[in-house]
Amino acid sequence: MFWTPPVHALLSPITGDDGAQIEQLQLKPLFYVAQKDALARAGDDEDDQFFELAKLATGLSVKELDQLKRPDYVSIAQYVHEMSTRPASYFLGQVAEAETESDDPDQVQLLQTLNVAGRSLTSLTLEMPVLRATKAMKKLKTAKERAEFITAHCTGLMIPDLDLLTVPDWTQLQVRIDDFLNKPADFFRSATSK
Repeated sequence: MFWTPPVHALLSPITGDDGAQIEQLQLKPLFYVAQKDALARAGDDEDDQFFELAKLATGLSVKELDQLKRPDYVSIAQYVHEMSTRPASYFLGQVAEAETESDDPDQVQLLQTLNVAGRSLTSLTLEMPVLRATKAMKKLKTAKERAEFITAHCTGLMIPDLDLLTVPDWTQLQVRIDDFLNKPADFFRSATSK
């Protein structure tokens, strides 16, 4: 099961930097590190944040984006919002709900293939963190550092590999890791842990 980003047909074509007419945009997934960098560039203004993320999601330049009619921009902003807040399962569910490969919540299907250490991964198997790891995590200074550390521990990935995850993949992992960190053992024994 593979997910591909949607194509957005523009209500009103725009002129590309090369002079060509752009009538549709192949939207792109947002990746964890690129989103982090874009949000840092944008600062705290929500409009600036959406504009930076729209550049990533469309591949358009500032000049090209500025030509978009407002309804087209709102559609792109909606996509950016979903990419930024929804887990991978939301997008994969749109592909084919019947094709679910695993009912195991610790087997996480990735939205995009992850190429690490010469391997192409389409899913990750999560492991519950050991107490030693959570103690080490708590010593880190920022919430971002703590999240990256424990995510690497639970996935078996290296911290730099996390940058290659799409934002929905990151979000999906955080939901289950939050369960690992905060739920009692009975939660995992019950059928409702899925």
